Amino acid sequence: MIASRMVATRDEIAVENGLVVGGHALECEAGVAMLKAGGNAIDAMVAAAFTGFVVEPASCGVGGYGHLALFLARSREFVTVDHYVRGPAAARPDMFAIDRSKPMKYYGFPYTEGMKAELGHLSPAVPGAVAGLCAAHEAYGSLPLARVLEPAISAAEAGLPVTWQLVQTIADRLTDISRFPALAGLLLRNGAPPKAPGQMGGGDRLDCRDLARTLKRIADRGAAGFHAGPVADAIERECRAHGGILTAADLSAYRPRIIRETLAEYRGHAYVSAYDQVAYEALNILDAFDLRALGPDSAAFRHLMAEALAVAFVDNMTHFGDPEHVRSPVNGLTNPAFGRHRAAALSLDRALPRPVQPADPWPFEMDALAPEIVHTAPAMARLGGTSQMAAMDRDGNMASLITSLTGSFGSMVLVPETGVLLNNSMQNFDPRPDQANAIAPGKMPIFAAPALIAAHDGAAVFAGCGSGGYRIQTAVLHALVHHVDFGMGAQASVDAPRVHCQGQDTFVDARIAPEVRDRLVELGHDVVIQQDSPGLNAFGRVTVITADPRTRVMRAGTGPAWGTAAAGF
Repeated sequence: MIASRMVATRDEIAVENGLVVGGHALECEAGVAMLKAGGNAIDAMVAAAFTGFVVEPASCGVGGYGHLALFLARSREFVTVDHYVRGPAAARPDMFAIDRSKPMKYYGFPYTEGMKAELGHLSPAVPGAVAGLCAAHEAYGSLPLARVLEPAISAAEAGLPVTWQLVQTIADRLTDISRFPALAGLLLRNGAPPKAPGQMGGGDRLDCRDLARTLKRIADRGAAGFHAGPVADAIERECRAHGGILTAADLSAYRPRIIRETLAEYRGHAYVSAYDQVAYEALNILDAFDLRALGPDSAAFRHLMAEALAVAFVDNMTHFGDPEHVRSPVNGLTNPAFGRHRAAALSLDRALPRPVQPADPWPFEMDALAPEIVHTAPAMARLGGTSQMAAMDRDGNMASLITSLTGSFGSMVLVPETGVLLNNSMQNFDPRPDQANAIAPGKMPIFAAPALIAAHDGAAVFAGCGSGGYRIQTAVLHALVHHVDFGMGAQASVDAPRVHCQGQDTFVDARIAPEVRDRLVELGHDVVIQQDSPGLNAFGRVTVITADPRTRVMRAGTGPAWGTAAAGF
């Protein structure tokens, strides 16, 4: 039988003055408005992100977190702004009982009893989105912060028009939303999802005036408008009233970190992944193979991508721990020599036995590979529901951001009179006390989602970022490999089919030829066939900017088509 398959794509736009890509058209419009006003890529990124906090409430928000990578054209330097969550001061390694009746979750950790690490008032970790974006803007932006936040404030004051995509997300989480009265009051209408516009218009609009007031405080006071004063106090009251541990003191103590990572290299391109060790290891492995000679549609290429992802995930999920809190071989995991060691164990003739077993990165641990902390301050805080934005300006500055609440609508805790929806990122820790990624006060959980920027000959040429949990990894790395190894354009690099593996099943895009899928099975892969649809983010949502330093032309690639946007001039 031959059956038709859904193919949805977007036009590849090409511009010379400035470009913004993201998860919503209004984010891109906000960023372009900053570029037209004389701002740079950092101004555009911050404007797009805060606008996203209004228009993508299921995916990101001021109560969330992120990782941001920057390329500063004048100094030709890469900078990472780590504003991931940290454990609250009252967090403990054994604070959650493990639910042994459920299988391991998607992240490789066990669920907790009563889903307390996944939902509700114990699930928020200390958020860093506001502090991180304000720190990036203060250090590298050019327009006043109040000007940069104008589009977000205007969008919040106008209220958010309900879209079919938002209705679908609400319907998917309806049971959980109904358990939390404040969030239900915002999102539901008589216990049911709100209405999206029909052919004759209409549709509901969400009341975002509380969020608008919080955004105005941030515009006036910077990060202190969120991390101190009425907003922080309201967050503590709401959490404490329902058994939570997040406090105003946790918020006040939070500091983002501005980092100069040790530059990695892939096919002659210098790059950073915003402190995502999985990406570094996977690309170090792939760099040992001549992928171009194999071809983008070959079974051998699909096999090696799945193997590299599997190995990198398993190694990092086993060994990674916040180096400020535990002894962890974080530099060994990113060492190119470790990547070559792991690549040597891979074969084009067979897949590694499943489940893939971790290797030992400790012999490859080198202090010389540790990142340089450019700026931080002594503090307690030492990054489903995710979005992404990337921006580039005419001067060659580039920014790539992943920003998240972790799950759709995060913890489901909407703080009254603030519009703040808190993350549910305590689930990003391992609830087992004896693990490297165990919970601790001030500790950062594992981050496995690259906000990647690459440069060639001293000029930024690629930005990639995504959403969709750990499928972000496969989305961004495939886009980079498609572009660098196979010469695909921005949109083609996003549209090409992908595979994904975290050490067990190999998920394969349904568009990949049947004979390739059959060959993967022969090699030993446990193949699961999936396809993206508006209700299934099977291979991640990804946005890409490519740039030609010679012509100064920037190009956008985004997908899936129904959940991304791009704009430039």
